[in-house]
Amino acid sequence: MNDSTSLEERGAGGGVHPGAGADVVPVATPPDPGPLGRLLGVFIRPRETFESMRDRPRFLLPMILLVVVQTVLAFVMFQSGVVAEETATKMEAQGRSPQEIEAVQRFFEGTAGLVITVTTSLVFTLLSLVSLAGVAFFMGNLMLGARLRYVHYLSAMAFAGVVLLVEQAVRVGLILASRTYDVRLGLGMLLGDATGFGVRVLDTLTDPLFLWGHAISALGIAVYARRGFGFGVGAVLFGVLAAVVLSATR
Repeated sequence: MNDSTSLEERGAGGGVHPGAGADVVPVATPPDPGPLGRLLGVFIRPRETFESMRDRPRFLLPMILLVVVQTVLAFVMFQSGVVAEETATKMEAQGRSPQEIEAVQRFFEGTAGLVITVTTSLVFTLLSLVSLAGVAFFMGNLMLGARLRYVHYLSAMAFAGVVLLVEQAVRVGLILASRTYDVRLGLGMLLGDATGFGVRVLDTLTDPLFLWGHAISALGIAVYARRGFGFGVGAVLFGVLAAVVLSATR
């Protein structure tokens, strides 16, 4: 067996691929930047960061960071009173009785309300991450023909979630400043007082921070699969649309 054949065979799992002719061109794998380097790299060098994890996709640290930050944001929102205010406003719009509204307000003033609110945020974060990775696994492997492990999809989603924390932090800051959940980061801000499902969908789909985060997940999957960016978009598209609809109905 000649040298080029040996290199080509090793390229299936070792970072080389055949060139235009009989030559084989080695593909250098970026050095492992370390845990903190990966978290920073997903913002400034996402492609290189995912390439460095292609053989050993990581997800634990970004998942822990997601859980911690989301828990803190939920705690801050609860303590600010905006959750109770928004709930009371919705109940008034629904014509609920003063007694019911008062009971809900007392709930949000107690420890039980805090525990339930924070726990719900934690569970929702983890379920969303695992579910989006599962949908991407189904689309990428079963529908589009990739041969990745589930952990690759979970890794891409976890690191994308870290990027999406920027959008979450900005949104929470604006909610606290305006004392309302009607915060718009996309084209919805140009529609004035217009409300409704369609307005919320349009706003989310044109939110640059939201799109940035999900573009990172598409890029990560594409890099792991050694495919183009369009493949990654196809793998995450259904999950993104489901997230948009869910966000617009809350």
